[in-house]
Amino acid sequence: MIDYFDPDYLRKHYNEMAAQYTQNRGRFNNDRQLQKLAGLLGHQERVLDLGCGDGVPVCRFFAERGHKVIGIDFSERMIDLARKRVPHARFLKMNIMAVDFPSDSFDLITSFYTLFHLHKQDQTKVFRKIYQLLKPGGHTYVTLASKEYTGKDEFEGTITFENHRLPYCHYSQAQYQEVLTWIGFSGLALENLTIGGETMLWALGGKPA
Repeated sequence: MIDYFDPDYLRKHYNEMAAQYTQNRGRFNNDRQLQKLAGLLGHQERVLDLGCGDGVPVCRFFAERGHKVIGIDFSERMIDLARKRVPHARFLKMNIMAVDFPSDSFDLITSFYTLFHLHKQDQTKVFRKIYQLLKPGGHTYVTLASKEYTGKDEFEGTITFENHRLPYCHYSQAQYQEVLTWIGFSGLALENLTIGGETMLWALGGKPA
């Protein structure tokens, strides 16, 4: 029986569709979100992007504005593409669950279209790691799946994306609010946004100064 949440399974499929993903990524226009996040940053801030893919648009956007950007992805082919497309950022091949930097290291931590591939308990672990890595006064902005995408309040299963069967998992929106509050995030704003024909839950939160 296939374990669709096995990191090796997911990495294999993202390696296979890396070129196709890069070609089609433009239909998900995240300019509005990125401009919003830019307004939260000062000069030459430290940014970490979890599940950076080919580095576009998130890492490129912030690197072009002079910020110190690190992108993390476990797909070798995605990292290779990212290093070519965004030479002024630093990219590391790494599983999100293994991310390890000193506490209070980053002003902004993003994760676009990534965390919903993890089991719910692993998503919570990543939220806790994000909180630990953020500097006081820092922010995080992440994409989560929701009922508007899967049709269910909570979901754990597979959905076909770019002709690949991929794992998806999510809490209810109320549960996400509860979990993020419990971890310590402040100023939480969760909203469903339709981008590129897909409706996802986007969560913004801060670490108290």
